Amino acid sequence: MDCNRERKIEIGNVPDFWERVCASGTRFLGLDYDGTLAPFHVDPMQARPLSGVLELLRAIVAKDKMSVAVVSGRPVAEVLELLENLPVTIIGSHGFELRRPDDDTCIVRSPSAEQKEGLQKAKTKALQRGYGRKLEFKIASIAMHTRGVDARLASTMEESMFTEWSRLALLYDLECRRFNGGVEIRCAGWHKGDAVSELLFHQPPGVFPVYVGDDETDEDAFRIIQERGIGIKVGTSSYPTAAKGFLKDCQAVKQFLEAWISLTCTCGS
Repeated sequence: MDCNRERKIEIGNVPDFWERVCASGTRFLGLDYDGTLAPFHVDPMQARPLSGVLELLRAIVAKDKMSVAVVSGRPVAEVLELLENLPVTIIGSHGFELRRPDDDTCIVRSPSAEQKEGLQKAKTKALQRGYGRKLEFKIASIAMHTRGVDARLASTMEESMFTEWSRLALLYDLECRRFNGGVEIRCAGWHKGDAVSELLFHQPPGVFPVYVGDDETDEDAFRIIQERGIGIKVGTSSYPTAAKGFLKDCQAVKQFLEAWISLTCTCGS
């Protein structure tokens, strides 16, 4: 079968992407959530997958539920709710949580005592500035969201917390990163890329990994797979990326999933 006939969307910068997918005996697909499967929303729990995306994910999972994972900075419970209990592997909290499709329990990595102390101090700093209502607390991080805030105020908030949290990060084995719509301080030593690497260890030898994401935090996963697979960046980037391919937006990701289903069915599992 000529895969070119089935191709529905070009992957920017990787013209032979679908040929490489078809030539691979086994494949693994990792997908970020926000900004990839779901457009951003001021209310995070209203950031639902683009219409039709859940149906596409169900089709992929039905074929081989162990060959796909949703990887997010959100807690696993939030992702599971937003995906309507889709039986898929979910990596949450930037890798600190893992839920497999055949197990209702969630495996959680705990921050060290030092990291917990640092996160508590980070919380105090943000509360002192009056940002409490914009904070989100996770197992291994604190995020300050600025989506929906006046652009000038949002910039001021982000700069102030990035500066203060970065100082704390140096002292407590943490790291501070910006994301689309805010700033986050989180535990160092484990990230999305490490979690994806762990999943790939249990895949068949020679598996071809593909990872699709939009955020700076997805760079860890792009770097992990770049020697043996393809990272695909969604949207434009204001920083250098380890991704090889590009998709324009969430709508393009939906078309990508449609093509993935069509081609993997046609070219074999």
